Amino acid sequence: MRVPSVAGYFYPSQRRELEKMLNSFFEKAREEVKEREDAIGIVAPHAGYIYSGLTAAYAYSSLPSISKPTIVIIGPNHTGYGSEVSVYPSGKWKTPLGEIEVDEYFADELTRNCKIVEEDEAAHIYEHSIEVQLPFLQFIYGNNFKIVPICLLNQSLEVAECLSNALLKIKKDFIVVASSDLNHYENHELTQRKDAELIKTIVSLDLKKFYNTLENLNVSACGYGAIATLMNLTKKLGGKIELIKHSTSGEISGDYSSVVGYCALVSFK
Repeated sequence: MRVPSVAGYFYPSQRRELEKMLNSFFEKAREEVKEREDAIGIVAPHAGYIYSGLTAAYAYSSLPSISKPTIVIIGPNHTGYGSEVSVYPSGKWKTPLGEIEVDEYFADELTRNCKIVEEDEAAHIYEHSIEVQLPFLQFIYGNNFKIVPICLLNQSLEVAECLSNALLKIKKDFIVVASSDLNHYENHELTQRKDAELIKTIVSLDLKKFYNTLENLNVSACGYGAIATLMNLTKKLGGKIELIKHSTSGEISGDYSSVVGYCALVSFK
């Protein structure tokens, strides 16, 4: 059992309080967001809910009302623990909203199809980028799905290509959640400009341009490998990616001198 690491810190640890917060996010998001039955996946932020929760709800509101059997959640490794590309192999993940089973078959197939991936729990013990996505999924789907948590210390183009190719080989319906914040700790206007340029490359599905933009503009998006994996998967499936919402932490805190950027994107066929 993987127990919560950041409940009571990134999001409420009590079920009622968490449900109330999520309900307030989804009530607003669903007024503006179109549900897509043909969704391949989403990009959603992973900061504290008070800052990025509403933007995340915009992303999740675009998912189909009935879950695919497996949801692959890819997030960056902030802690440095574990292997370079770590899939949580089996068991369950617990949140204040209940327990979710890991898709052991899917995890095994992933490691078989992409040799970079290792079955490893260590990378996941304290990592928040995957954990904070789970209550959103539970709010809309209950616990009627399985997850494949993938934590990336190595976020190279090679890893993104290996993961997306491996996912395509697995004969099972799934949705991908790419967990990432965008630019970090610069002023609001600069962050908006940097994020806008990066989002252009994401929507274009041009992976080389995406990585070049990250480097040339010094965009500190933390989950870029997860985004790149979804981009490559979308491209191979003949799909598209659209921006739903962009925000920064400054819009909540009132401090525009040093912000973090967040976006909600949807990939669909």
